[in-house]
Amino acid sequence: MDEYHLVKQFSKPKEGEYVPITFVEFRRRLVGWSPELKRSVYIESEEEQSKLKRVREVNVMIAINHLSGKTSFIELTDEEKVQFEEVYGLFLEKGGQLMYTRKKMGKTMVSFFELREPEKKVREAAEKSLLSDRM
Repeated sequence: MDEYHLVKQFSKPKEGEYVPITFVEFRRRLVGWSPELKRSVYIESEEEQSKLKRVREVNVMIAINHLSGKTSFIELTDEEKVQFEEVYGLFLEKGGQLMYTRKKMGKTMVSFFELREPEKKVREAAEKSLLSDRM
């Protein structure tokens, strides 16, 4: 599957790739870099905090990833959270589909959210006619 990175628990779409999501909730969490594991980890206790580098507090969005059907976690800065809340406000008014992507701003990639309007399907009404007229 080429889009494996889109269905993981911590999905990170490339620029121009979109992941349809449903927002569940926000949580504030402490995160730090673990030199042993060579990845960021969530801090559960004060003891763990001393072993980690670059300890910071982030907004963790819990959302349902529609590509995988599972829960995903998206870490957001305060600015990204404000941008999401603006888009979510429009979603509550108009409806549609929330889309998650990432865009390059300078040298960094930032999370970005868009609202896709629901596609309206127009069904043409079948004309009433006799079968003998159609033949």
